[in-house]
Amino acid sequence: MAWGIFKRGDTPENKYTQEERTKLILKQAENFEIALKAMDYVLDDRAEQGLKLLKDNEQKEKTDETINVLAKGVIEFLAATLSFEVNEMKIASETLSKAEQLSLKSKTKAEKENIKSSSFYPPGTVYAVTYTESCLLHALLMLFSESYMEAAKAVLKLRKAYYTLQEILESVKRVDKQNLIKLQQQSKNSLYKNNDTQDSSASFISMSGKQFVSVDIPYQLSSEEQKNADLLANAELIHDMRLKRLAGAHIDNSPAINRLRDELGIQSISENIDKHNNSDQHVFLSEGLDASQATIDEFVHSGVNLCFGILQVVLSLLPPAIGAVLSVIGFKGSREEGLRLVWKSTKSRNVHGCIGLLALMFYYDGPFQFTDDDFDIPATPSSTSTSTSNSRSQSNSQSTSQSTSQSTSASVSSSNLSIAVSNLKLGEEMDGPTLLHPGKILENALLQARALFPNSALWLLNEARMLSGKGRLKEAVALMDSIDVNKIQMRQVKVLMIFDRAITLVHLHEYDRAAEDLIALVDISDWSHALYTYFAGCCYLENWRMCQMGILNDSNSKGIKWYEENAKKLIFSASSHLGKKTFKAKNLPLDRFMLRKVEQFSKFQKQLGCENPLDAIATSPVHELAYFYNGYNRMTKDGLELTMRMLTEYENPAIKLKDSDQELIKNLLTSLTMRRLGKIKEGCDLLDKNVLPKFFSVDPSNGKVKYIKKDEDPWAYPTALYERALFCWKLNDMDGLPECREWLTRAQNYAADYELSTRIGMKIKAALDRVEHSLQS
Repeated sequence: MAWGIFKRGDTPENKYTQEERTKLILKQAENFEIALKAMDYVLDDRAEQGLKLLKDNEQKEKTDETINVLAKGVIEFLAATLSFEVNEMKIASETLSKAEQLSLKSKTKAEKENIKSSSFYPPGTVYAVTYTESCLLHALLMLFSESYMEAAKAVLKLRKAYYTLQEILESVKRVDKQNLIKLQQQSKNSLYKNNDTQDSSASFISMSGKQFVSVDIPYQLSSEEQKNADLLANAELIHDMRLKRLAGAHIDNSPAINRLRDELGIQSISENIDKHNNSDQHVFLSEGLDASQATIDEFVHSGVNLCFGILQVVLSLLPPAIGAVLSVIGFKGSREEGLRLVWKSTKSRNVHGCIGLLALMFYYDGPFQFTDDDFDIPATPSSTSTSTSNSRSQSNSQSTSQSTSQSTSASVSSSNLSIAVSNLKLGEEMDGPTLLHPGKILENALLQARALFPNSALWLLNEARMLSGKGRLKEAVALMDSIDVNKIQMRQVKVLMIFDRAITLVHLHEYDRAAEDLIALVDISDWSHALYTYFAGCCYLENWRMCQMGILNDSNSKGIKWYEENAKKLIFSASSHLGKKTFKAKNLPLDRFMLRKVEQFSKFQKQLGCENPLDAIATSPVHELAYFYNGYNRMTKDGLELTMRMLTEYENPAIKLKDSDQELIKNLLTSLTMRRLGKIKEGCDLLDKNVLPKFFSVDPSNGKVKYIKKDEDPWAYPTALYERALFCWKLNDMDGLPECREWLTRAQNYAADYELSTRIGMKIKAALDRVEHSLQS
């Protein structure tokens, strides 16, 4: 064990009387509730209010500086990772480093003075969690820093966090098991009671005359303490703060139940206004919330599940070469176990649950998905029904939540206990297919966040991403258009909103608006000016070509000449923006990709002697960029058919040259378009005949694979092998999985340090893990 946090230390000093110790424990719980409230303000796009709350709390007597600083660090971490701007990363790193140091001191002090703030864990455990959380977040920022020395130090921090979290998690699992048995027993006993009966054993505070017990005090109070008015007032304060937080009533918003919807999209928002009766009661949106759990225990459980879960997922997605090195020093990530833990963290109505949901949204429905929609592999033939059953169970639980008028009382009804047991089982038993495609479960979780945080553009953005992932592109744009981006407080979220809208417009082939958004980002964002400029130019290039082909009417657009001039200007001036912002002392991967493409175009212009540089561009580059943002999985049928026309019918001198490298790109993208249009066999044949032989072959005599190393378009070669595996799955279903694994292994073995290697490599790794898991089931 890394820390031995569950071993007894020296004999504690009797520094405090029992009453003083109790006051300290209650003050600690109050400070954690204040920190959780501050972080919820930030998640509602009210960062200034959240930071002010923390600052005001600093001035109070006996404030727990550790959680205050960690909360500030988490807020700064969110801002930094949304933008990856150097200055913000530096600020967050400094705060998190301070939180690490304070956590160590607080942990040592709690152990030494025997401040036991949990019924389940030894003194200091909660500070072991704050340490690992600040350590993990700090390490992630260090990995993204400019310094290789900092990145090396980050690995050591991750190692510390890994082992400490692993140790605490084992204890958390034991407690979860005990709680499950307790909940099952309470649920069983409640079957013989009226469902309206309030079960006082689950109360935060149970009154009996002037005596009381509080779930936040983990031991029996003396008779004098039970009559102490000050202790009672403190306990009632924490009780009230926790209940309001669990119901979303703590950050001054109207009751969330009035905003809770069944479906995604802007249409459902307007329909929802007429559906609810404008309740003035704040209620729990999730029946699975444990209203009897102490604040400190809740923080420990949700924090461990979130941090160890994310750490496991990150480790599992690392490219094999890096993963092999880390495994030597004790790192080993399990994607499925990590996802299960992150899912468990989302059951908590606190910042850990929200960060867990944001991580899952990025994983499942972000601009770059780690779970390819086309790789819809079930673990076993029967598991599809299990997954459907789980989704239906969650959906039913959601419906029950909406119809229940649960007040913020101090107890949980017997029916709630039954549902809490059901939800706990769901979190523990999510099978492989459900983890791969959670469907309605993820949708319901997001809709709860949208109801709880109505002012937040971040949650609106994630709803738009989910709509886009479902192919509902126009609805996604309409939702993003429903908010005034200039009123978004967090600049980082504003940048993401505009960029995501631009990407979605590209998938819709609405290139004018997409280009306008991309150009606007140059003035708003501190990063990727070269990519934004190049991308906008590619949009205008595509409009120019559509005007040439008669697809876009010149009278209904800015005009063919306008598109031509602006495409030239933006594409060939993009490289002038390079070097202004770098990442790890290098240009960003997509910036390096852009530079290589522009150099290709210039080379062909010289070779062909073209007066117009646009005639030296073969396959339209906007279609390459669409692939990197999962465009082919998201386009509608009409969009795919238009893509097919632009890929196969447009001609210019560069295309007529039929350069083998340019033809490879065109044929790769055409094959993917054919597959999405249902022409799976034709697409696979095109890939086999006109793409793979250009860089890959198998010796028929011994089965050995031979790679022809190419660097003209290095992202395309491992991508083609990955896509060949996907074709195999689509053509042969479960019988094709062994061959799928072979193609994915080949893709993984096409090792090269090319731009986008991490992005493509993680996608291959995720698919390979999925296939191997299914083969072993």
